[in-house]
Amino acid sequence: MSGVDPWVWITGGYAAFLVAVAYGLDWLARRIARRAGDWTHGAFIYHRDHDAWECPENQWLWPTSFDPENRVMRYRASPAVCNSCPVKSSCTTSEHGREVTRSLDPWPHSEAGLFHRGIACVPAGLAVVFPILVLIGFHTPVESALLVGFALFAAVCSIPLTTHLRRNPANFDMPDPAVPENNPGEDAMPHDRYRTRWGGFDPTPTDGSPPAGRSRVRRS
Repeated sequence: MSGVDPWVWITGGYAAFLVAVAYGLDWLARRIARRAGDWTHGAFIYHRDHDAWECPENQWLWPTSFDPENRVMRYRASPAVCNSCPVKSSCTTSEHGREVTRSLDPWPHSEAGLFHRGIACVPAGLAVVFPILVLIGFHTPVESALLVGFALFAAVCSIPLTTHLRRNPANFDMPDPAVPENNPGEDAMPHDRYRTRWGGFDPTPTDGSPPAGRSRVRRS
């Protein structure tokens, strides 16, 4: 190994550095997405056993629809409850109840997430290509084997980053049998894209009861 050109080792170190940069970018994007989701949900708590959200005032937001384009479930509180809430002004200005969404797929499930994952794949791809390009200038068996090994190592380490790019968003437009279809009148509903400021039509009963097929749940 003492006869190996130093540039070979530098190339291997640079490839490892690029892989680390790729995972660093992916981690930053994932962290930002998680913090954005936490900001959107605020202090709301999701109860998986009831498939409902609980607000800080111990009121419940029940599922109202499934958005196949963005693959999210939409939950909305009863307008009668929200409009009489003493802290409504700090929660929403909608007259039809606060809306919260929940993503059905793990990150990166959205187009923005896939875009950031694609950015992370760029340095990972360079980590594979760079040793191959350097291989052109080296012809000794040991140096060639090391450079090929560096390229293979970078490729194997980059596989987890490319998995979602190969799997998503191929099924975004396919209906999911595990979630309900849109409620009646859902096509005409102007969703709360900016949930804390704008409201929309809500087919949820106004008497505070959950949608059909769901029981009222109270916190013990």
